[in-house]
Amino acid sequence: MKKIKYIFLCLGVILLIAACHDFLDTTPKSGIVTDASFFKTTADFDSYIYGAYVDIGGSFDGSGVGNWIKVEGFISQEITGPDQLPKILSQYMTASNDQITAFWTTFFHINAKANQVLAKLKDATIPDADKTRLEGEALFMRGFAYFNLGRAYGAVPLILKPYEASQNFMKSTSEDSIWIQVIADLSAAATKIPTLEQWGNANLGRATKGAAYAYLANAYMYKKDWANAETASNSLIALGTYSLMPTVRSVFSLTTQNNVESILEVQYRDIADGKINWSGHEAGCNLPEYTSPRNIGNEWAPAAGWGEMSGNRKLADSFEPGDDRRANLIAVPGDKYKGELMTDTMRFSPDPNNALNGWSSTNPGPIGAGWAKSCFSTKYWFGPEPAGTSYLFQNDVPVMRYAEFLLNYAEILFMQEKTTQAYQQMNLVRERALLADLPESSDPTTFMTALMNERRHELNFEPNIWFHYTRTGTAASFLSSEYNVTWNPAWSLFPIPQSERDQDQNLAQNPGY
Repeated sequence: MKKIKYIFLCLGVILLIAACHDFLDTTPKSGIVTDASFFKTTADFDSYIYGAYVDIGGSFDGSGVGNWIKVEGFISQEITGPDQLPKILSQYMTASNDQITAFWTTFFHINAKANQVLAKLKDATIPDADKTRLEGEALFMRGFAYFNLGRAYGAVPLILKPYEASQNFMKSTSEDSIWIQVIADLSAAATKIPTLEQWGNANLGRATKGAAYAYLANAYMYKKDWANAETASNSLIALGTYSLMPTVRSVFSLTTQNNVESILEVQYRDIADGKINWSGHEAGCNLPEYTSPRNIGNEWAPAAGWGEMSGNRKLADSFEPGDDRRANLIAVPGDKYKGELMTDTMRFSPDPNNALNGWSSTNPGPIGAGWAKSCFSTKYWFGPEPAGTSYLFQNDVPVMRYAEFLLNYAEILFMQEKTTQAYQQMNLVRERALLADLPESSDPTTFMTALMNERRHELNFEPNIWFHYTRTGTAASFLSSEYNVTWNPAWSLFPIPQSERDQDQNLAQNPGY
């Protein structure tokens, strides 16, 4: 495995600042800086705010985007582990679940870094233009952090300044107030943060004006402020930056990363290539081995495949006939698949006599009846690790993309009785999937059923899908009809981690836990 480089900001440790647009291998894990010589130059601020990107990328400690996808997939029952059994939600949705705790921790770390930058910028003697865009980037990160905390936990402590002892004993702020703050931060960020074009290739991967508008529109949806959600959406469209990729497979390709569909995308790559790396080290993304079949072999997946995040077979069976998303992004026993780095075509054999192990180059890919309960997402599974790399891939992971934005836009338009325009947006996504347009219906149930179906098939194994179910109030019917799970209303929100409540006696638990 490659040597993992870490540079921590703490007392007595000086940050190594790279020249020009180069970034540190990693940045501090807390929001506290005690080195009096820091925050003097633009490069200081750049390297520090970059720590928020590192938090989003995450690592094997269970943090970051891979954990978000896992948690949401387990709750929705659409993702299972190597045992191919869905999680029992009464056991999984608990305040002691370390995966749910990691979700909380990740976003409060991001918020701490954003607050530190915003506080230090007030007295910074750096060029005004740098100060403006850094303020925009920090406001975006704080808005992004509380966007995720609000939709996951509801009422949480609202922390808007660097750490002080009083924050150890904070009560939660109402969910409504959280959304007000998210909207304020993202609105301000959109006026200050650069566009993708203004950032330029040297800063590819940093948050943009387009990302601010996309999340602002989504935040307004939680407030049911459809008019302002449409205004934010139209502002994104007016940038002229984003569009759908021509095929569903081209969205997820090693050759088309940071494509025109990408609004916010985690950058995993080797530091040596001179581009921004969100992983904080030279390792990269763990989703290729997490989402490939367990023990399939090194010639087919990194580290022989771990199968930690298999799909529920019911997901694969729910697609319409002819859906290109099923044909190119989901595989089941009986299918064939050839990832971009595979030299042979993988056979997903339906033969019940096939063993689960023992794959080789002379017997490519027999995945048999032992995996009959599963399907496998190929969004992040390209084949064996590239020569000379670690077992972690350097493929990017989209956090927000234009297809999801269009489906959100469709909902926003429909809620304002703009039915024709709403179906036009939804049908753009269907057309790319090689499906026929849906006929218009002004019936809300008909529309929402169709919209959630598109979200399910477009956004599976991505970071936002479960929260569309909870926000729209369709989670209960989905779990009941698809997986025969009796809904507990408490599951609309995650439990507040018990480890946090043990430290802060003023922190209330969400109802029902």
